[in-house]
Amino acid sequence: MKTIALLMIFILMAFTLTGCLYTHVTTPLSTELNKTDLGHKKGESSIYSVIWLFAWGDGGAATAAKNGGITVLTHMDRELYSILFGIYTHTTTIVYGD
Repeated sequence: MKTIALLMIFILMAFTLTGCLYTHVTTPLSTELNKTDLGHKKGESSIYSVIWLFAWGDGGAATAAKNGGITVLTHMDRELYSILFGIYTHTTTIVYGD
């Protein structure tokens, strides 16, 4: 009986805690993608966080555009990299344009 209960708890945790140990995903920051032109340039800016106490960086769209030499933004993405419930997190804003 104990084995079945532990197995059920493990299965429940696997479904509810997905991505808590390691996450690396990229998502669009726009939902109007039917005629999106990414442009010829790409710029990135990042924010870092460690053990929920220390955070640094500039993840803004303006900084990403400046880093890529972009004056007209056409699309933006957000990339998230997280380890062990967010003990280390790296979030990147990616902008595209000309």
